[in-house]
Amino acid sequence: MTVSTKLRLALALLLLAPASARAQRMVFAHYMLTNQDYQGDTDPTQERKIDAYEREILQAQAMGIDGFALNAGGWIHQPYYIRYAAQMFEAAARLHSGFKLFFSADFCCGNTLADAEDMMRRFASNPRYSAVYFHYKGAAVLTTFAGGKFGPAAWRKLRADLAIGANPSTHVEPSALAAASGPPSNAPLKIFLLPAFFWGGETPARDAIEKNLAQWRSTIDGAFYWGIAGVPGSGGSLDTVQSSRAYAQALHHAGKLYMAPICFQFWGANANRYYEYSGAAGMRALWMDAIERSHPEWVEIITWNDFIEGTYVSPIDDPNRYPGANFLDSSGIPLGTRGYFHSHAGASALLPFFIQWYKTGREPAITRDAVYYFYRTQPKSADAGKPPVAHRYGPVADTLYITANLTAAADLRVTLGTQTRTLHLPAGSTDAQTPIAAGPGPAFELMRNGKIIARARAAEPIPATPRYNNFYYATGAFGPF
Repeated sequence: MTVSTKLRLALALLLLAPASARAQRMVFAHYMLTNQDYQGDTDPTQERKIDAYEREILQAQAMGIDGFALNAGGWIHQPYYIRYAAQMFEAAARLHSGFKLFFSADFCCGNTLADAEDMMRRFASNPRYSAVYFHYKGAAVLTTFAGGKFGPAAWRKLRADLAIGANPSTHVEPSALAAASGPPSNAPLKIFLLPAFFWGGETPARDAIEKNLAQWRSTIDGAFYWGIAGVPGSGGSLDTVQSSRAYAQALHHAGKLYMAPICFQFWGANANRYYEYSGAAGMRALWMDAIERSHPEWVEIITWNDFIEGTYVSPIDDPNRYPGANFLDSSGIPLGTRGYFHSHAGASALLPFFIQWYKTGREPAITRDAVYYFYRTQPKSADAGKPPVAHRYGPVADTLYITANLTAAADLRVTLGTQTRTLHLPAGSTDAQTPIAAGPGPAFELMRNGKIIARARAAEPIPATPRYNNFYYATGAFGPF
């Protein structure tokens, strides 16, 4: 049998299995391998980096996240990606906690399909790490950021290469941990291909998705919608909720698996554009569509730690507090600038509520009062010029956003400088907002039956003339005494 005949046979067998069986609902988070949250790559033993990754895995699991999709924007020609991936896989293997890892091969900046083949073989086929790698229906899951430019035939060849061990990888990476440093195994490997190919742009309609899907249907097992650059729930041409629903309809009609996006906020601080998510309301709109209408088999939170784009939900206090731990200079903000990257711990604290709701299909009972707040630390009219933010989309306003999960109706008294306003909040989970202005961070008092049951003060002030443009939400959460 010739090699080409083997390739065709292998691909045919790979595509025979139906993808229509209902998958267990799972939640993943997109992890930027170049953003090392707590520890730089300075320890020659690599042990401190492994410890830091263990810390993040445990943080994510505590929120209900099942695994990380590891963004690899480089590989053989940027070997630190291989080194960091090995450290992350080692952390997951040591914890042995059921947390899964899989790759999001990022084709924005030079990766080839040969790089994707190497990363799959090096870890999904690795004797030490294969149990940690996320498999579905007996296949190793591979997703992407872009990559559609290679075309269906090239992706079918990648699948077949992996399935029969063709085009073997011989790369050695001595800087990686021993278990991942040598040439990877070229044993046959079946993959479950779930790309994000930007069909129809950033907020596509169903007809554009279906037109592209027709070309890719025999090549992929499903798709992931990279839906962050929009205004979720807005109802217009920028509504990522509508696009997510369109993806779900098209893919499910074709018998394919759909992985939906969940995003907390999007400011491309290195791309001169900001999209208003109205605190947690935009994220809620994405969750509720997934829960009630589009029913994706999986969701991916974009992102765990992409600090430059503001999407991060990691509970880290301030990534610039950890010298050498990050590559954050592409925003134009000097490394080490304290207080610029705000804590998104408010989003971290709120996520378990929606994750449980999505996984179970039932709204969680609220047994403890909690208030989550979100605001930008500069007035709308201020413009420091750096980073540029000329393009602003959605209802951008000087607003304090509140999400409250309450056991019973309560009043929230908000003090901003000398002004105090009272918000009357119902029982259950709701979003509210009130105007905000330059001055100290807001102070909060949660009251029920005339008695203060919780109070807090936000740490981040709102300067009238900020040194740098800063459209990251400052967040926080508090509950009863």
